[in-house]
Amino acid sequence: MRTETNMRSRVYGAASASLFIYSSSAIALPISLVRISQELGLNLTQGGALGFITSIEQLFIMIASSFLAARFGKIRIIRTGLCILALGLALFPLSSSFLMAITLMLIIGLGNALLEALLTPLVEDLFPNDNGSKMNLLHAFWPIGTCVTVLVLGQLLSMGISWRILFVALSLIVLTIGAFFPSSKKIILPKSRGDFSHALEIFTHPRFWLFGLALAFAGGAEGAFAYWSASYIQIQFDTLPRAGAFGTAAFAVGMAVGRFASSTLAGKLGLKSLIILSLSIGLAISGAIFIINGLLALYVFLFMMGLSVACLWPSIQSLAGIEMDVDPTPLMIFLSCFGLPGFSSATLLMGIIGDARGIQTGFIIVPLYLCLSLVLILVNRSKH
Repeated sequence: MRTETNMRSRVYGAASASLFIYSSSAIALPISLVRISQELGLNLTQGGALGFITSIEQLFIMIASSFLAARFGKIRIIRTGLCILALGLALFPLSSSFLMAITLMLIIGLGNALLEALLTPLVEDLFPNDNGSKMNLLHAFWPIGTCVTVLVLGQLLSMGISWRILFVALSLIVLTIGAFFPSSKKIILPKSRGDFSHALEIFTHPRFWLFGLALAFAGGAEGAFAYWSASYIQIQFDTLPRAGAFGTAAFAVGMAVGRFASSTLAGKLGLKSLIILSLSIGLAISGAIFIINGLLALYVFLFMMGLSVACLWPSIQSLAGIEMDVDPTPLMIFLSCFGLPGFSSATLLMGIIGDARGIQTGFIIVPLYLCLSLVLILVNRSKH
């Protein structure tokens, strides 16, 4: 029994480390985007497209991962995803044009898609009766990874170190984390259903679409700040990458604090109430970005926005797992198929609006997305 518990703890630790480095690899592009754009001659729309293009690929990969997990097991596919991610990070520094950068981003996106799809259901398998606390703790490693990475990379970029060297260094860390996972033969996990009939059962459930769209818009609000905060600060305030990194770090710290707090509050308030409260607070304060003129005030605002959106992604997934009587593995994967395009749609739309009206105007996406997510959650509650 103790061996089984220790093995579950090891897998949970490896999953947390994987989410940390997945976050690091995802935020490395936004924090380096101004330098990359300068070297490759990219405008804001092209910069946003680098973050969006992989979501199209990831949608199909994540759907396929449900069947791959049923055939080969989650741990094996996650380790494969880490290897692919390491390869993409090592090759991306070879980019010399927008087309080449897009092509190499697809390799990074493939690895990220497998991690995004299977890390959450893996923890669901490890702790099947969790009330949302383990899931929120797991997802706390996303903003922690973001915070650590933006501060380190922002400082190194400000010191003149090339973004190309930093991407290669990240690839080596990814490979190291892959070795933390034990063999899938050493731990017994429930079998996932990989048949098309069960996927059809999920897709025809009306509440699945409400949860999915709510997650998409919540993810988009998060993505707007995670992707564009650093570039916004560097462009709007004409600062070094370090200052932009502090902004993204403030948002990430807010998310980390929020997710740790949510792991406690979920059991006291209930997931529905926690989600509605978080969306309402985020919607109420999101418009402040249009009147903030100082960096310090902006950092405080970004921390508060991170705090307000922190619980949304993991809590919406956990709530769907509790309230829908289906296999959680494909459910979590299919919900993420909404979350990632929602996250990436904000990066692209903000780039387009930024080129046309200025990057600050692009943040209008945030209150719009939060409002839509709140409406969908309220409609979902009324149908329950």
